[in-house]
Amino acid sequence: MFQTTKKIILLGLILLISVNCNLISNTSEDNLKNERTNLQALVLGQQQTITSEAASLFSLNGTYSSFTGNGTTSTTTTYIIAKTGLSGVWLDDASTYSSCYLIVEFTSGIIYTQNPSNYGACFASDSNKGKFNKILYFANTSKSNSYYYCSVAFGKASLSEAKADTTTADATNITSGCNGFAWSRIDKK
Repeated sequence: MFQTTKKIILLGLILLISVNCNLISNTSEDNLKNERTNLQALVLGQQQTITSEAASLFSLNGTYSSFTGNGTTSTTTTYIIAKTGLSGVWLDDASTYSSCYLIVEFTSGIIYTQNPSNYGACFASDSNKGKFNKILYFANTSKSNSYYYCSVAFGKASLSEAKADTTTADATNITSGCNGFAWSRIDKK
């Protein structure tokens, strides 16, 4: 009888170990599945974050050679950097002048800027310190990474005043459609 009891206990232990190993195996598989799911969610989240980040960047971000109208010689380098929800910068660095503006908002085809309030637009005679401007822009269809732009409102007391300004420009007339002057052009370097 003692032998039979021993055999039953031994069989029970083998069965118990076998069941536990199977449970451990299933638990490991479940953990692996959970880890994969978490990793996939993390990767998907990162992709969405990257897509959101890219979507919030301004399409004109970059370094450009700047021209007036159909000019072919540039001594001005323009730097543009902006992101939705943050102030950006538009900086013109030329041999004869320099100017800088804060980009406070942008949409497709319109940029709202503000002259810095302490020293103005980085030139000594700025009488519009802290004032707002409205710039229209569009892609140059005859050259990639090239854009035309025209300041249609400047020196406005507030952003809402700059937005409300209805002054337009004629994009079909590059030589004099910007308030009687040529549109300016920037070509990405």
